[in-house]
Amino acid sequence: MLNWIRTTALKSSPFLIGFSLAACGGGGGSSSSTSTPPAETSVELTPGGYATNIAFSDGSTVEAVTLLSPTGGFVVLVDFEDITLGTLQFGSNGSISGSGTDFYFEGGSWQTQSGTLSGEALSASRASIKATAPGYESTSTLVRDDQYSDLGVTLAELGGTYTMDVTGVFRTSVTISADGTITGSDETGCVFNGNVVIPDTQYNVYEVSYTAANCPDSQRNGQYSGLGAYDPGLAEVQFAGANDELAAFFIGQK
Repeated sequence: MLNWIRTTALKSSPFLIGFSLAACGGGGGSSSSTSTPPAETSVELTPGGYATNIAFSDGSTVEAVTLLSPTGGFVVLVDFEDITLGTLQFGSNGSISGSGTDFYFEGGSWQTQSGTLSGEALSASRASIKATAPGYESTSTLVRDDQYSDLGVTLAELGGTYTMDVTGVFRTSVTISADGTITGSDETGCVFNGNVVIPDTQYNVYEVSYTAANCPDSQRNGQYSGLGAYDPGLAEVQFAGANDELAAFFIGQK
């Protein structure tokens, strides 16, 4: 599902990318004292990968991929240089709220923009979400990729050494051990150490945290956290994370 990022042009976007849910009318109760108000229902998006169409106020659109963890964390990937991370909360009658921070590369440096998210889950696999930041607004439509998402993932499947060799990014090697430990390095000398946690093995999404050290560009050093998925057909891991200043994306094969 994420492999198209290999061939997309590296581009910058100054916008907050994220979930947005269009408000839907709630059922109102009768004013009669003898009536029983309708029970509130909760519709939550099922964890996994979502094809995402983002529509901006100027009429332009962009395609992205969203990963949603069982813990409510999410990552939206437009390309290597535009990644959003945040969290969602699900309320009554399918309402959604949350926040996110977009990390984007523009003008030769990384920028960030944070905003709020609101909307509604139309079903367990579809949503329309509104992202709002100072001077900015977008609406995203999310549709779950059930086949990809329901592959599930285990640490046993993830175990191995993976190499990312993609034009325009640093060549990087990462090893995931059977206990979820991550070690790795890239061609610039950065060293990575961290771990993978799988909140629920029935969904193809996992949480990743790692530390980058010894990077020649000091901005790249620090603690990262994010989400990833696994493509068994390609024996390929994919994950994105961010520290306080920038985001990073890894897509590597055994």
